[in-house]
Amino acid sequence: MQDGARFFAYTTWAVMISLAMILFTHGFLDWVHEPGWVGTLILFGFGFLYFNLCYAAVKRYIRKVPAPTNLHILLSAFIYLPPFIWVLTAAENIGSTEILLWAVLAGGCAIGTVYGNKAGIKARYEYIQALKEYHKKMEENSKSI
Repeated sequence: MQDGARFFAYTTWAVMISLAMILFTHGFLDWVHEPGWVGTLILFGFGFLYFNLCYAAVKRYIRKVPAPTNLHILLSAFIYLPPFIWVLTAAENIGSTEILLWAVLAGGCAIGTVYGNKAGIKARYEYIQALKEYHKKMEENSKSI
């Protein structure tokens, strides 16, 4: 693992944000059980929150990774872990609503991971090009002095 310290740092802040999100929004978990559009809206709201978190974390991680890696999948799994455990421990009995919530959260994390990886690869390419231009400019400046 070439960049273990970076992965540890990204995992730490991503897990902490994921945990904070589920702590601050746990009051809405009761609304997921509501039939109709209210429960559906809250359910997809949770999926959207975790989609955005995975997208941002994976994009930032992939942007400066030294070599192509699949560690972004493990990063997303760590983001998914706090809400999974929270719902598991908070539920009196595991029913279809909890399983549906886990599926929506997993889907949001998975989609965020895929699109975050694509955006991160694009950002890494732009970052490398900017570094090459910077080094070229610095060489020209050092030769002209």
